[in-house]
Amino acid sequence: MTSDRVCAWCRDPMPVTLRADAVCCSVRCRQARHRFTRGVGRAGAVADGQPLRLAYADPPYPGKSRRYYADHPDYAGEVEHQALIESLTQFDGWALSTSAAALPEVLASCPPGVRVGAWVRGERPARSAGPLNAWEPVIYCGGRAYPSRVDARRVDALVHFSRPRRSDPLRVVGAKPARFCRWIFDLLGAMPGDEFVDVFPGSGGVMRAWEVYASSSADSDA
Repeated sequence: MTSDRVCAWCRDPMPVTLRADAVCCSVRCRQARHRFTRGVGRAGAVADGQPLRLAYADPPYPGKSRRYYADHPDYAGEVEHQALIESLTQFDGWALSTSAAALPEVLASCPPGVRVGAWVRGERPARSAGPLNAWEPVIYCGGRAYPSRVDARRVDALVHFSRPRRSDPLRVVGAKPARFCRWIFDLLGAMPGDEFVDVFPGSGGVMRAWEVYASSSADSDA
């Protein structure tokens, strides 16, 4: 039998036999949620002054949309990156993931002042006539400069090997890991109180990470 409560990780109904303070339906979900929460962490301060409107976009990379997402319910063909970037410039800060191969083309549509960060995710098993790709660029612009009283260091590169979240029923190809999400928040100087928009929700993992990051207190992992 199941109750009206839903699991904090997989969103399935919770068995009625679980204790009242349990938030996950199984040990597997509890452990997955704990790993994800630990990977994101929480902000060390709240925003001063005017909250910012921030956005992250992780569209299908140019030329890859049909190959990886043709069966996805939100599939709408190739993404027009110039129009996407124009929409992102309406935010106070934004970040955009793309592929190393597409970087020159995408940069050509970007306004002056953007920067490029590198996610070194490791190589993927494959045979290749040339060097295997082991990184992905993130174009970012604007955001917030942390005040000097905040004890935080931000870097424009992340070295983190990505593994699929197999316990996440909403996972999609290319879903970003928790540690990557935290890196994006740091690049943009995002803090609780800001508005954060995930332009291509996919698995919903980025907004799940934002909820964790912007939370003022840790939830029970019971």
